[in-house]
Amino acid sequence: MPFAFGHLIGAWIIGKIYEHFSKKKITNYGWFFLLLGGIFPDIDFLLDWTLGAGIHRTFTHSWLFLIIVPLFVYIIFKSQKDKQAKYFSLALVAGILIHLLLDFFSLQGIPLFWPHLAYYSPLGLTNYNTELALFSVYTLKTKIKFAILDMGLGTTWILYLSFKKRIKF
Repeated sequence: MPFAFGHLIGAWIIGKIYEHFSKKKITNYGWFFLLLGGIFPDIDFLLDWTLGAGIHRTFTHSWLFLIIVPLFVYIIFKSQKDKQAKYFSLALVAGILIHLLLDFFSLQGIPLFWPHLAYYSPLGLTNYNTELALFSVYTLKTKIKFAILDMGLGTTWILYLSFKKRIKF
């Protein structure tokens, strides 16, 4: 169950692998859309926090979201005659796909075929309501451990970028 930095690092690693094997550099805008895609499916957290909607890991973690959002970005940039519309959309698709894959390999899984609320993971088909019923102190401790790991990953990444002189404090 990756958190924000885990998703960002996953997208960043895929970007670096792409650069290494394709021998092409990803543009700044390409990196923006790739990294945005890496965290964008968790936009539903804002609705959870502000409205108490309880919709995390629903629509934004489905195949439908993976298709609609990049298509929307493509249409917007294409309508403005931007020649990089396809490039931006593909970078966004890659980032969202990385996010979905990372969440797929968690205990909860993801609802690939939303609005059907069956959650798929390598552990098998789960029911979201059953998952919530199993929430316990053990689950809370596990989530806290993952959150601390995520903060450690984020700190390590920032230190790495600082060491490579990509960012300055």
